[in-house]
Amino acid sequence: MTGQVLMSKIANALVEDAESHISSLVPVLSAFRAVSGGLWVGGRVTLTSESVSFAPNTINRIAQSGTLDVSIPLRQVTDVTVLPGLFTNIVAISTPDRVLKVRCYWARRFADAVIAARDAVGGAP
Repeated sequence: MTGQVLMSKIANALVEDAESHISSLVPVLSAFRAVSGGLWVGGRVTLTSESVSFAPNTINRIAQSGTLDVSIPLRQVTDVTVLPGLFTNIVAISTPDRVLKVRCYWARRFADAVIAARDAVGGAP
């Protein structure tokens, strides 16, 4: 992670290829993954002056495998949308190649910060 930290918060990220190591949960989580397109992984989302990244917490790193760590350069961000969620809203951060979805409290504030940081580096409109 490079650049000045602008915001960091506890969040969950939807990880498409996440797999659980807890055998008793595998059938339930497999069904959930098929419906939602991945598993929600707990951790921390961090916005810097150059990127937005997600890193799982220790428990999720132990209990799950897959591409758990994600970092997106702000110059690649093409769109930021806030989607409704059950308890917390979801911030969808789009690039030409993927969409990073993170659930967090005060999602609108985080989305606005990502947009402002992207615009400050001259990223895609």
